Amino acid sequence: MNINPGKTEFSDAELAALRTDTRNAMADDRLTQAEVCRQSGVPSSSLSQFLSNSYPGDNATIASQLDKWLKARAEAADLRRQLPKIPAFQPLSGSKTITAALAYARETGRMVLIAGNPGVSKTATARQFKADYPRTWYTAMDPSTRGVPTMLLEILAAMGVTDARGTPQQLMAKILKVAAEAKGLICIDEAQHLSELALEALRAINDRSRETAIPVGVALLGNEVASSRVGPTGTKSTFAQVSSRFAQRRWIVAPNAADAAALAQAWAAENGEVITKAEIGFCLEIAAKPGGLRNIEMTMEAAILAARGAEEPLSISHLKGAFSQLSGVAFAR
Repeated sequence: MNINPGKTEFSDAELAALRTDTRNAMADDRLTQAEVCRQSGVPSSSLSQFLSNSYPGDNATIASQLDKWLKARAEAADLRRQLPKIPAFQPLSGSKTITAALAYARETGRMVLIAGNPGVSKTATARQFKADYPRTWYTAMDPSTRGVPTMLLEILAAMGVTDARGTPQQLMAKILKVAAEAKGLICIDEAQHLSELALEALRAINDRSRETAIPVGVALLGNEVASSRVGPTGTKSTFAQVSSRFAQRRWIVAPNAADAAALAQAWAAENGEVITKAEIGFCLEIAAKPGGLRNIEMTMEAAILAARGAEEPLSISHLKGAFSQLSGVAFAR
């Protein structure tokens, strides 16, 4: 199958209309010519001349790129108008448990471990905590940041130090200098990606900060792998220096029914929908599956979008269809 190149030929009237539409789009979104060039792929040296009708080259080539950009922009605007609104952070019971552990670590300058299955609100709660508590340095790890230097650079970036250079020892010294200014919390999400040496480096940061008047708290958030690698205090002699530093451990297996129901109702209320026991019951069912509360968020978002597309009120049929697309599991409607 050949690729459709889109419109490639333009009359003088169509070229004039494209110039007007481009200027209007720039005015509506307060875009500079440089931003239009980045979004559309039109060379910066060509756009100004095209808009002033003085481009000496092939105007159809520039027009084709702008035509595609304007159409994509209109389609994206239509989609945004239909997309459901995401409700504000919900202080669910699981979130309160996580917040209490984070607040303890920040206040005492201790290390805490918060582990659980996906979809129990670890990340959402940590991000909200960062928004609520000054000097909370949140960063999420991934396979590319598992080592000591990369982890330290991520922490420094969270602290606002984006041009850090030096050895791991020098990077750690920079972190300790910022941390020593006032009470704070280093919050490491997706901690299961960290190497044992990186975990030891976090322990060293906490230990060295405790030699000052203002120790910095360290919170590790992750899944079962993060929890099992650290292990309970006293059970891993080869890793005892880190394991014994955790003043609190929290393990959250799954969201409870009240939290799942509250989240489903928040999504419905935020988007002007009314849900019944049937819809709430289905949300409780999918929250118990791997993915937890995230299943509700993604299902509600897709279901509300489908209901709006069909110009229908949200129903359990929309929820089942949305979760079937998400999970690949068919449900009788």
